[in-house]
Amino acid sequence: MNSTVLDGVQTHHSKAPADPDAATDAVTAITDIVAAPSNSALSALHDQLAECSALALADSLVCELRAADLPRDEVRSVARRLTEYGTRRNAVALGIVMLGVTGDERDRELLLTVGSLGDLTLYAVVALANSQPDRHHAVYELARRVDGWGRIHAVERLARTNDPEIKAWLLRTGFRNGVMNEYLAHLAATTGDLRDALLASAIDDELLDGAADILAALAAYGGPAADIRHYPDALPVLNRFAELLATSAPTLTRIRSAQTITRLLNNPPPDLDWPSDEISCLAAQYAALLARTDWAEEVRARLAQPEGEFGFDYALACADAVEIQAYPQALAHLRLQPKNIYVWQWVSQRTPGREVAALAELAQELLPLDEIVCGPELGRRRRGPGFNEDHIMEIMVSAVARAAPGTGLPLVRSALSGRPTRLRRTALRTIAEWYDRDLPDEIREWVTAAAAIEPDDELRSELVALGDR
Repeated sequence: MNSTVLDGVQTHHSKAPADPDAATDAVTAITDIVAAPSNSALSALHDQLAECSALALADSLVCELRAADLPRDEVRSVARRLTEYGTRRNAVALGIVMLGVTGDERDRELLLTVGSLGDLTLYAVVALANSQPDRHHAVYELARRVDGWGRIHAVERLARTNDPEIKAWLLRTGFRNGVMNEYLAHLAATTGDLRDALLASAIDDELLDGAADILAALAAYGGPAADIRHYPDALPVLNRFAELLATSAPTLTRIRSAQTITRLLNNPPPDLDWPSDEISCLAAQYAALLARTDWAEEVRARLAQPEGEFGFDYALACADAVEIQAYPQALAHLRLQPKNIYVWQWVSQRTPGREVAALAELAQELLPLDEIVCGPELGRRRRGPGFNEDHIMEIMVSAVARAAPGTGLPLVRSALSGRPTRLRRTALRTIAEWYDRDLPDEIREWVTAAAAIEPDDELRSELVALGDR
C-alpha cells in the first residue's frame, strides 16, 4: 500500500496518548488474516480492536499499515467487514480508519452512512479525506449531514478549499455547529472569502445573516479559536457590513451582531492592532445603527411575539442595546416559561437589592421546591430533568444574598438540601454573607442538619464551621 496520509484523528480538540504497541499487534493480526482468511480470525481481530482506544490507536495504525505494505484490496476487505458488521464502537472506528488507508470511491456511501453517527464522524471524516479523489467535496457531503463536534471536525478539514459551492455554504450555514460558532467562524470568514462575498452587487438574506453570526463570533474574542484579532480583513469587512445593515431590514440576528461588534469597539482588547481613528469611526457607525427606531421596533415586536424556541431570549438579549426597558416583559415571560434559565439570569442581574424580595417570591411561586429538595449528592447539576431548576435555584440563591438577611428563606433552605454540591455551597455562601455571627436559631438548625448528611468533606467542614458561629 502506498496511500499518502493526508490527515489524522488526533487534533487540538481530541488527543490521546499514542499506542504504537497496540498498532503493531493489530497489523500482525491483519497480516495473518490476509495470509489465511477466516471468520474466526476476523472475529478475534474485532474483539482485539474493541478493547483498544480508537482515538489513541488510529494514527499509529495508519503508519503501521503503510509501513507493512500489505495487499491493498485484501486489507480493504477486512476494513469493510469491521466497518459494516462490527458490533463494538472501537472496532468499527478502527475499521473506518483502515478504510482511510485502503478505501476508494466504492466506500464513499458506507463512510458517509457510518459518519452520520456522531460518535464515528471524526473517523469517517478523516477516512473520506484520505481515500476520496475529491476529498473536500466528500467531507462537505458529510459535514452537511452532521452537527456538533462532528460538524466541527468535518469543516476544519475544508480549510483552504477553492470549491465555490463549499465556500458559499461555509458563509451561510457551514460554520454553525451547535457547540460554539467561534470554533469555525474564522475558518468560514477566511476560506469562504467573506470580504469578497460582501462586495457582491446582490447580497441575499442568508449570506447577510451568516455574516452577522460569523462577525459576532469573531468579535467575541478570547474564545477557543482564532478571532477578530487574527482576521486580516476585519476592518474592511466590518465597514462593509455596517453599510449593508444600514440598507437592510433589521432582524434579531443582525441586531445581536451589531451589539457584539459595538461591545468590541468600545472595549477593544489590548492586542488589537487597529488604528484608533478607524475604531472610533466604526463605533460611531454601529452606534447609529443601534439607535435606529426601526431596530427598536423589531425588538419590541419579537418580545411580544417570539419566533422559535429561543426567540424571546434572543429579543431580550438585544433589549439593552436598543434601549428598551424589557424588565416587565421578562417577568411576565417567566410565568409562561418558569424554567427559562436565561430569563431568570437576565432578570436577577437587573433587579436592585431592594426589589429582590419580590423576585424571590416569584421564584418560590414558580419553582417546584419540593422536587429540588431531593437530598445531597457529590457532583454537578443534574443533566436532563431537574437541570434547569437546579441552575435557576443557584441564580436566585445568589441574588437574595444582595437583599436583607432572610429574604427568600425558603429558597435557601431548599438549596441546602439540593442535589448538586455547587447549589448547596451557594446556599452556604448566602447565609455567611447575611450573618457575620450569631445565626438565627432556625437557620442554625438547618445548617447543622445539612452538615450531618453532607457527602462532600470540604463542604461539610464549612457547614459545621458556619453552624458554630
